[in-house]
Amino acid sequence: MSAPMPTAAVLSVAEAVEPTVVETRDSAGRVVSRAELVDGVPHGETVQYAPTGTALLRASYVSGLVDGTLRTFDAQGRPVQEAQYRMGQLDGAMSVYQDGRLAGRQQYVAGVLHGESTTYAPSGLVTSRMTYEAGKLEREALFLHDGVVVRRARYAKGRLEGETREYAADGTLAQSLPYQADLLHGAVRRYANDGTATHERIYRLGKPQGDWRALDAPAADGDAARGPRIVKQLEKWVRG
Repeated sequence: MSAPMPTAAVLSVAEAVEPTVVETRDSAGRVVSRAELVDGVPHGETVQYAPTGTALLRASYVSGLVDGTLRTFDAQGRPVQEAQYRMGQLDGAMSVYQDGRLAGRQQYVAGVLHGESTTYAPSGLVTSRMTYEAGKLEREALFLHDGVVVRRARYAKGRLEGETREYAADGTLAQSLPYQADLLHGAVRRYANDGTATHERIYRLGKPQGDWRALDAPAADGDAARGPRIVKQLEKWVRG
């Protein structure tokens, strides 16, 4: 009786098998998909098509699992998503597009968000920069409008932790908010154009401890209404 073939040799023989190309067609005879199969499972390139013949999906498979680059497209052939996979899990960069323009890019490790995450406006300007570690937001996150930072927020294990700062369109500080485990905790302050704190409200574990109070420094003309107005603008910008 011959000795069993070593595992490595078995793998090399399997990898050497020529894939079978299988096509599926619709009732009109148009190709809907084309896939390379080995032993009945995807192994190689798989492509799906629109009725016009435009590719809607291109992916690389190894033994039935996505491995390599997966790309999807709209009916006009514009990119919708491009992602890197390793044995069925997202691993590397994933880019998302809207109307063919880059809208966001994230980093994954073994299927979990890990690394810098960036979003973009249709103009191409950055609208946010965040950092993930093991699927949770960490460190400082930036939110921008027309290239100007309108919010800086700090995170720890996915929760707001520490001071969040919000800015007017000209870059001046409008409001500071202290957070503890995602809850407002401490003195929330609003600021005048010159950087002077004008109003304050105290929070304890998310609950306000009284009303807003004016601070001793006099507010410049128009600054009394600036805080609430800026806050509403910031909320709109961050939501997009």
